[in-house]
Amino acid sequence: MPDTSAPVSPKPHVQALTESQIAEYDEQGFIIARGILPADLLQELQDVTSALWEKGRQISGSDNYYDIAPGHTAETPLIRRISRPTELHDVYVKTAFDSVVGDLAADLLGGAVKFYHSKINFKLPGSKASDVQWHQDWPHFPHTNFDLLAVSVPMHARTRDNGCIKAVPGSHRRGPLSTWRDGTYVFTCEDSMTLDDFANAVDLEAEPGDVIIHHGLAVHGSKPNPTDSLVTTLTIQYAAADAFAFTAPVIDSIHRNAMVRGEPASHARLVAGDIELPPDFSGGYKSLFASQDEAKR
Repeated sequence: MPDTSAPVSPKPHVQALTESQIAEYDEQGFIIARGILPADLLQELQDVTSALWEKGRQISGSDNYYDIAPGHTAETPLIRRISRPTELHDVYVKTAFDSVVGDLAADLLGGAVKFYHSKINFKLPGSKASDVQWHQDWPHFPHTNFDLLAVSVPMHARTRDNGCIKAVPGSHRRGPLSTWRDGTYVFTCEDSMTLDDFANAVDLEAEPGDVIIHHGLAVHGSKPNPTDSLVTTLTIQYAAADAFAFTAPVIDSIHRNAMVRGEPASHARLVAGDIELPPDFSGGYKSLFASQDEAKR
């Protein structure tokens, strides 16, 4: 396996989205680029991710990479997430830095783009499945400006029936919404939403080979997966070169802040106004799922 700790060099930016697609993203806060991932790269991602899942069967509990749900066994694996996959296999580095995925991020963030973090989410089947509460990404790792986005690469079909991502159109234009309730961190921003917002949410159904992109302030979530099949998605967070984090990362990485396209920024670009801070994650961040469980308790 190649050395995933080796320095990465940014490739030249080649525009991958049309101007109308970029305008749609600006208006809606999300977009799906259909069939854009090369078939050979998708197959390699599927094969390597499947091998990591099998390896996870032998892990007894959560560690720096694997987030394991209670009740996990080798016979009944309950792996909810693998964090920092770019440290585990070069195919994730290739996807994040060298593939068209980096160009998609650069198209939407203005050219100069850096890597922030990545993870593989497993939506477990049936009664073992978890919902993902309505939330924005940015408030959990606030930066000096709002130019962050998440790229999701589905390795299985994401459908309404198996709990695909749902997003609220235009919600990224509201700015950051609170993740606190009566002084307690609750992860979700649903207290700032209305029933009409939820009624207008869009199912982001996608096939393997498609790439889903959403703004860091787009309100999104997903229902449980009631089917009997596992659903797997690689998600990569990118930031504009001149966006700098105020707080400790929720998922650290040896590749954090490495340039994907363009040159590093010499100045931070600031947005005006007060910024609500998340809890101090410098001592470690369990996972989205663990945060939800704790907040619900």
